[in-house]
Amino acid sequence: MNKPISERFNMDHDALAQSIFEPYAHQFIQKRSYDERNQLAAQSFGQKGRDWSEFGEILATITNNPLWKTRMAVTRLHEDWHLIVGEAIAQNSRVGRLNAGELTIFVSSPAWATQLEYMKEVIIQKIHEHIKSIEVQQIRIIGPQPEPFKRKRY
Repeated sequence: MNKPISERFNMDHDALAQSIFEPYAHQFIQKRSYDERNQLAAQSFGQKGRDWSEFGEILATITNNPLWKTRMAVTRLHEDWHLIVGEAIAQNSRVGRLNAGELTIFVSSPAWATQLEYMKEVIIQKIHEHIKSIEVQQIRIIGPQPEPFKRKRY
């Protein structure tokens, strides 16, 4: 007949059980804690402090942030770009980012980059007419980037 495992490993019976089951006990405690929090949340649903009006207040606080307003204006600029500059220019250009009053515009060819360089002031004026909350002082136009030179082996 085989000896019990605790005798084979020369360990106390309780110490052996503790060393085997301790990692699992931690997982059980986490699961129980998670279940208790879910039950508590379900019980407090609809009570004071869980109203939708507070969510609206939080959302209003977020949207009143000046950084948020700037980002929303830039998003509107992305969406309305074809209305501001016209379809032909919009098909060959896209809005990049707005950083410290400088708007970056990416164009599809050097010819479009040259054309838009001459139209910077008009574009800034049209942006201000269309979106009053955006502050664009300069426009930076970036044409297509050439492929890096690679030496070919013959």
